[in-house]
Amino acid sequence: MLPIPTFFRARQTEVLLRILLICPIPLEYSVCRTALALRDAQGVLGCRTARGSAGSVDIMAIETGPAKARAASATIAGIDHFQPDLVVDTGTCGAIDGELIVRAVVLGLSCLEYDISGNGLPHRIMQEMRLPSAFDFLPRREAQKLVRMLTELAKDRGLHLRAGVQACGEFFIQSASVRDSLSALSGAAACNWESAGVFVGALRACIPPLSLRVVSDLGDEDSLRDFRRNARKCSQDLYRFVRDALESGWFALFYEQWKSVPQGQVDKMPQRVLP
Repeated sequence: MLPIPTFFRARQTEVLLRILLICPIPLEYSVCRTALALRDAQGVLGCRTARGSAGSVDIMAIETGPAKARAASATIAGIDHFQPDLVVDTGTCGAIDGELIVRAVVLGLSCLEYDISGNGLPHRIMQEMRLPSAFDFLPRREAQKLVRMLTELAKDRGLHLRAGVQACGEFFIQSASVRDSLSALSGAAACNWESAGVFVGALRACIPPLSLRVVSDLGDEDSLRDFRRNARKCSQDLYRFVRDALESGWFALFYEQWKSVPQGQVDKMPQRVLP
């Protein structure tokens, strides 16, 4: 594994940043709360929240409810309440790439809101569907270095990490043929119902969004059964990995790189959500 700079190890008791973790469903929120040893906190607009810290990071987790509208509204409310430096979209996802396996962690380098056309699965990709993650604003070399570091950390924990596009649409993928069609069209690694809402809320608030999700099913005819069977164990793997990334200083290192992004680019983040 690539070493974490000693700068971060030496300042473990000093709060370097604040992170808002977005947890869509009760199971994911509860597992996150347990894995990160968070404490119940004041609710935000009817959403449960929990607070705590890991290493040099102050954390708030918020349970948004499923799908994009709930995710977007809770993300905006959480940002207003907590004033985070980073927003992290978390939870389970279905594999779109046929080579992904259950328990693989997907680092979303961008989000593709594939159902924005209103016609279910699209026939073409529109520019309005594309939403950038915080990686898109970093110099390529630094972004690649951060991806390699997180990949090595996952490997050390016995997990496979894939960096790629996280597709988002309120359409449950439970057919291998549909999955393969979406994969061929979009090049996405995985899909879920909430990431687009999280990204829209964060980008419009000029807060950098990241996405870390775990594969709980393979997008085939057994998807619903597999999700029910795997969601808890996969979520435990994910949030333990998030905890390890927090404690290792990876998020702090990411934020140090983010602070070098020109203010003019930060101010234009809302424009990346096309009308």
